[in-house]
Amino acid sequence: MHHPDRGGSTEIMQNINCEYSQIIKNPFFSFEKQSKLNQDDFLRYPDLIDQIVKLNGIIIELIGDWLWLSGNTYCHRIILKKLGFFFAPKKIMWYFRPPEFKAPNSKPMSIDEIRLKYGCELINGNYQSYQLQ
Repeated sequence: MHHPDRGGSTEIMQNINCEYSQIIKNPFFSFEKQSKLNQDDFLRYPDLIDQIVKLNGIIIELIGDWLWLSGNTYCHRIILKKLGFFFAPKKIMWYFRPPEFKAPNSKPMSIDEIRLKYGCELINGNYQSYQLQ
């Protein structure tokens, strides 16, 4: 949608590519060590991020290998479900993860504990300077 060949903005596409590059370079993430199935799922991240950044009031974080969404998510819940996100009611946040990365049912952790354990990067900081329509 934002690719210049499809009528999108070169600047927006460059920013999306830069953000994706930062995800892949995250020291907590090793793309090469992922299974083929997981690699395919991670290749969906740019498309997911591209669709989410245009939703008003959403904060996107990469925590470990999972995308977490907070902010004004309630009005976007139908879209988030269609994109494959799950709602974590105790954290009041949405998350996306490759199917193989399902967490074991161990002791529940707060989102701050998860951030501390796996590392966290705010994804949409650069996107806040303009609204995508």
